[in-house]
Amino acid sequence: MPKRLRLAVSILCALVAGAVCLAYTAHVRDEAERTRTEAMRRYGGEVVSLVVATRTIEAGEVLSMTDVESRDWLSSLAPVGAQTSVDDVVGREVSVPACSGAPLTELNFRDPDEMAEVPSGHVAVSVPITEKLGVATGIAVGTHVVIYRAGEDVVKLIGGDATVLAVPSGTSSLGRGNLTIAVTAKDVPEVLAASATGDLRLVVPASDVKELAAGTSVGKASVPPVDGSPEEGVPAEDEKKAKEGEGR
Repeated sequence: MPKRLRLAVSILCALVAGAVCLAYTAHVRDEAERTRTEAMRRYGGEVVSLVVATRTIEAGEVLSMTDVESRDWLSSLAPVGAQTSVDDVVGREVSVPACSGAPLTELNFRDPDEMAEVPSGHVAVSVPITEKLGVATGIAVGTHVVIYRAGEDVVKLIGGDATVLAVPSGTSSLGRGNLTIAVTAKDVPEVLAASATGDLRLVVPASDVKELAAGTSVGKASVPPVDGSPEEGVPAEDEKKAKEGEGR
């Protein structure tokens, strides 16, 4: 190929490459400008005042004035749904945790009332939340729980295969709202009966805990069987009387 032709081809390739680079740069600039314009349209300026958490906030907590503050934020970096007024968030319950210094968004206040799908072979049962129920503040949908009846004379395992399906927004203030759990069909009557009498208790075991699923009824006055102890299920007071009778 003649030297002049090679030079011409090289110049042409350089021009094409330069044009492509300019077009790409213009596209990136236009995209950034579009994002910036949308952010400014959404928040009304390049620098906006967002509501951020002053500490780590867990699910179930109700926000107070000391939990949040207003802080300047670049609108182009503001998350979608960011809160801009402290008054709009104070008194609301957080359903999704927020870390210290993070802007609060509508996601942090999403409605947790939507019920999860009832597992196969189970029935959804709603029970009133009381101080005795044993539900921790901010318990999450999908949490595995074990159900007990705790009366005056007996503590009995009702079922070890139960799952939280729905938690009302009022869970942080015990005594308001209902907790919906999935229980096996055979456990429904006993769960409802224990709830009606105020004897229903829920516990949340770790994934490696197996003993709870094999629990049995235990009398209030009975003592566990150990070497030299009374027989299982025999009240300690009755054994004491029996020993006094033998002494006579």
